[in-house]
Amino acid sequence: MVELKLKEKKQDIRVLEDQLNQEECEKIVLENKDKAFSMIASVKRLFKKMGAVTVTHREKRYEPFWHIVAESYIEYFRSNTYSFEVEAQVRDVTIHDQTVVVDENSPIVQLKATDHCVEYQEKTILVSAIEKKERNLEKYIGFCSRVITQTEDLMGPDIVVLPAKIRASYLLRDLFRELIKPVNADEITEERVTITTMILYFRPNYAFELTNEEGEKGVLEVDALTGELKKGIVYKKALAELISEDTLFELGAEVAAEIIPGAGLVAVVGKKMHEHKKKKKLIAEMKKSKQALHKEKE
Repeated sequence: MVELKLKEKKQDIRVLEDQLNQEECEKIVLENKDKAFSMIASVKRLFKKMGAVTVTHREKRYEPFWHIVAESYIEYFRSNTYSFEVEAQVRDVTIHDQTVVVDENSPIVQLKATDHCVEYQEKTILVSAIEKKERNLEKYIGFCSRVITQTEDLMGPDIVVLPAKIRASYLLRDLFRELIKPVNADEITEERVTITTMILYFRPNYAFELTNEEGEKGVLEVDALTGELKKGIVYKKALAELISEDTLFELGAEVAAEIIPGAGLVAVVGKKMHEHKKKKKLIAEMKKSKQALHKEKE
């Protein structure tokens, strides 16, 4: 039976703190204001003097994304047979009080053994909580953040909090399928999945609506953490919460179904020998296994 463990501080809602304030972001926008408009409008500005471009709306926006880290640990025993060649004059071999007689027709010693195995894996999810679309979100993890109790803590005049649409349980189903694999074992002594990190982050952006004298509007956004500039949109109103905070973090029955006995994800399979692996890869995996065992005993 796979045991599911959650760290004590398994879940947090955190907001990443601005590295650039609104004034600094607006300065970046005004230095690149032509990028907010169509190519035709930009070309017109090259041939005639155009009126001033003004900022007609300012808006701070928080966008949510998930950072989830889970690890799997499985310890098991399996029967195995190890073979090696001996010289022609060898009649029997004794290893740890186990004596094996060498067949004169086959100079090979076969030793029956029991393998004590430990497998450890760790997987990380960094994905938007609005749509399951991978982005370059790793860059945000190193920034300073603070814990909030609810998304309402972020709301205020000209501040829009984009509501999270994706629950943690939806992401964890796929994560568990990657972490829990069939093993070649006779007896499994321990198997568990531990969720070590489950954080819903909100990252800040500033959006500015620009209007030229012809009435054409455009919007530029500045990432308040990295200073990156891009075209965007403004909402001009608060958005309703789609899923409550508690529900976002709730694992639900569908996740439990992935790890209960009979789910078919962890199973004792036949005693088929593993294919020989390249030496470098094998050594790396053995070191990883040893480290996991030491960590378990600490």
